[in-house]
Amino acid sequence: MTPKRLLYVSHRWLGVAMCLFLAMWCVSGVVMMYVGFPELTQDEYYAGLEPLAADRIAVGPEEPLTMVDSGVNVEQLLLTSSGERPVYLLKAAGAAWQGMHADTGARIRQMPTDAVVASAVHFYKAQHPEYEAQHPEQTAVGEYLEQLHMDQWSVSDGLHPYRPLHRVAIDDGLGTELYLSSLTGQVVRDTRRSERIWNWLGANLHWIYPVQLRKHRSTWENVIIVLALAGLVSVITGAIIGFTRLRLKRRYPDGSRSPYRGMTKYHHVIGLAGLVFLLTFLFSGLMSVGPWGIFDSNSSFAEQRQRYQQPDGLLRSTPAYARPEDIRQLIRENPGFPVKQVAWHWIGGKSHVSLHGSAREVQHLLAAGETESLAQRIEGRAAKLIPGSSILDWQRLDSYNLYYYSRHNSARPLPVLRVKFDDPEATWFHIDPSTGQILSRLTERRRVQRWVYQGLHTYDFNLLISNRPAWDVWMIFLCGFVFVFSVTSVVIAVRYLMRHLIRKHSHQ
Repeated sequence: MTPKRLLYVSHRWLGVAMCLFLAMWCVSGVVMMYVGFPELTQDEYYAGLEPLAADRIAVGPEEPLTMVDSGVNVEQLLLTSSGERPVYLLKAAGAAWQGMHADTGARIRQMPTDAVVASAVHFYKAQHPEYEAQHPEQTAVGEYLEQLHMDQWSVSDGLHPYRPLHRVAIDDGLGTELYLSSLTGQVVRDTRRSERIWNWLGANLHWIYPVQLRKHRSTWENVIIVLALAGLVSVITGAIIGFTRLRLKRRYPDGSRSPYRGMTKYHHVIGLAGLVFLLTFLFSGLMSVGPWGIFDSNSSFAEQRQRYQQPDGLLRSTPAYARPEDIRQLIRENPGFPVKQVAWHWIGGKSHVSLHGSAREVQHLLAAGETESLAQRIEGRAAKLIPGSSILDWQRLDSYNLYYYSRHNSARPLPVLRVKFDDPEATWFHIDPSTGQILSRLTERRRVQRWVYQGLHTYDFNLLISNRPAWDVWMIFLCGFVFVFSVTSVVIAVRYLMRHLIRKHSHQ
């Protein structure tokens, strides 16, 4: 087979295979703009929590810390509620969540199904007080469905520390289902019937996300890589053919710049006009999975965070407000909102707390008698994040920029501290000045990924996403353009296959 023949054959058959994928990705991408993959947002989470029952707190925060060994970094320690009971939740580095009842000190083990349903119903009714008002006589609104490790709506990697999960259906006429962690009793995901239906037309199609494939992450990533590469080869071979057949000066006998007619001519012209977007769309889709580890870091974020939180790998000092009566007093003093969650934060081995009434109602408190301010503690410990490297730049950001921004429904706190290091990976950290928590780490490779993935695939630029519907119009225009191009590919492919089958049948 000659190189020219190979070029045409490759484009034809890859085009036949990829045209439907391109059309599917465009339609599903538009759906995803308005119906994202199911998640429990911070607003939904706090809406489902009751204010902490201070009188029932009989155990201080030192007790749950005994659930992990000395030298293990504690990433999060929370006092919240499960149903009507106060509970401590603890997350150690590299481990699953653990829970302890704050009223008895008993560790949360396998919950009986009736307790799971009761917790789910309590959460739902707290979220929807109007439901109970409309159904005063109805008490049993939950049905236990199953315990599972993973299903279609709980494949997200972020749920791994909560597994296995309980699934409970809520009889609200909307097909609501809640997922609760068997390790903590917390609701960690909610879905509705309409959300699940739209996701079969959105994220599940766009990401090639059936659970049977997605639960094998490396296999799923390889499928995405192969499809993206096949699409790129199809577009590149088409571009070569398209440019070689295009005549800008010496036109064809009929005066046209293209030798094709009808749908094939539309395919030729639209393909060349949208070539840049077609290439960047497929290339950025490939980059979304970080193929072949090209964006992986040579350093451990977990180790850097541990150096920041706990010096020398020691577990921690006595937590702030360690006695049960201290916690009860904090809650009763009423910071201006009902306290639904208390969080402990460690910086350099010293702890402080934050009181949460919602995602926006937060009060931060240092330990009693503490003389060092939180800002001083952050500044003193941030220098220890990367040993052997120095801080190049320290800046407080009061607005979003190209690397730290709020995208659609995922809000990020402001202001934020950005700390740049001179290490080999040119690492940046974003730190919340109100809690001292490290919100994100960006190595040089990750900043490159921000451009070759988010920049080229979802156009997450402040000029667009902060001025919606400008972003919507731009994305729908691009997706519509590629969809029209895909339709021409589908029509050409169907016609070619029909002719091929007819010729094959006539020769038999």
